[in-house]
This record gives sequence, C-alpha cells and structure tokens, in this order.
Amino acid sequence: MQHCQYEKNSNYIIDFFFATFLFSQSDSLEFDKKAKDRYVAWLIPSVSRNIYGIAIGPVGSEAICNRPYTKFSHGLNVQVPGQGFFQTFYINKMSIKNFYGNKNSDSLNLQDVFPKKAIHNGLIISPLGTFTDQVNGISFSLWMSMGKKINGLSFNLLWNLYEQINGITIGFVNHTALTKGLQIGLVNKTIKLKGFQFGLWNKNEKRSLPFINWNFKDKKVQHITAPISNSL
Repeated sequence: MQHCQYEKNSNYIIDFFFATFLFSQSDSLEFDKKAKDRYVAWLIPSVSRNIYGIAIGPVGSEAICNRPYTKFSHGLNVQVPGQGFFQTFYINKMSIKNFYGNKNSDSLNLQDVFPKKAIHNGLIISPLGTFTDQVNGISFSLWMSMGKKINGLSFNLLWNLYEQINGITIGFVNHTALTKGLQIGLVNKTIKLKGFQFGLWNKNEKRSLPFINWNFKDKKVQHITAPISNSL
C-alpha cells in the first residue's frame, strides 16, 4: 500500500516537471509575443519581462539564458525544488574570482554593466535554493543559494554564495566578495567587509577571528582571487 502511494506521488512530481517544461518551451518559441508582462500568477521559468504577483515553478527564469534582457518577478517567487540541489556537487569547486579590494575598481561594478538573467523583488522561497542573479527583499531556503547580489536578507540554512551582499546573510557557511552589513553563521568569509561577522570562524580582508569580526575601513588591494573551497 505504501509502495503504491509512493509511486503515485512520484508520478505527480514527474507530471508537474513535464508540464512546466512544456509550458516554458512553448513560452520560449514565440518569445516576442510571450515576453509581455504577466499579472496575478504565472509559471516559471518564463521569458516574460515582468511577472507581478506569484511566480511558481521548479526553477527560476534565469534558467532561460538566450534572452538579451532581464526577467523580473515582483511579489512571491516559489521554486520547488529549486536549483540549489545542483550546487551540492560543486561546493568544493565554486569560487568568486577576479574581484578587486578597491571599491572604486570597475570589476566590482561589472555586475551592473551586463544584464542580469533574472531579478526578484519581494520574497523568494525554495526548499533547495535558487540561482537568481539578484534579490531585492528576502531569499529563503533550507539548503543553499548563489547569485550576484542580495539587497536585504538571505537565509539559506546550509550555504550562501553571493558576489555582493547589502544586508544580512544567515547560514552555516557564508561566502561573499563584498559584504555591507552582517554575516551570521558557523563560517563567514568575505573579500571586502563593511560591517560585522558573527560565527565560529570569521575572515575578511583585515583579519581572521573566532566568534566576532568587523571592518569599516577601505583597504586598497590591487587584485584579489578568492577560492571558496580553500582555507576557511
């Protein structure tokens, strides 16, 4: 009986993924028509330029890479299960490379020059995490997430990997290139910090300390490479 129920639930999940995949593919075939704004609720990934209300699907619209514009969602973004699952296989290979310690360096501003694949304004929720380029609001998952920028709060229970944080990151492990605000976790690591770190081990451009670390002064460094997997 339990085996039959398991098979039934598995079929529902497969059908959901298949239906969403077909929807996103048909959505992409005529993207000039489909790129118009959507309201109330819409399935993701989508080529729509704006979704106002609820965006829901297995992964975010950043999964559609062949569009020359940024896809926005405003309100509630729900990704089940989310792309964070795939990060598990690359956690020792991920790195934030070629960032400069000098805040005036152009390389820290590259993320604002090239169009982002997806930006969410509001609350984004996923059991396993997201790859959304930028979140203005709150990012929440029980696993891990990565992206270019968070303006607000990022709570990913296992791991946060972002290029820039303006606000607060909470997780067992937090890795960023630029942090303006707070990092709270067991291990916190950032190339450039303006704010505080609270955790078992905290590392920034000025020092490495247990329990609490801080920095508010600019330290001019010509070039920094920060491998995520090395020397916590």
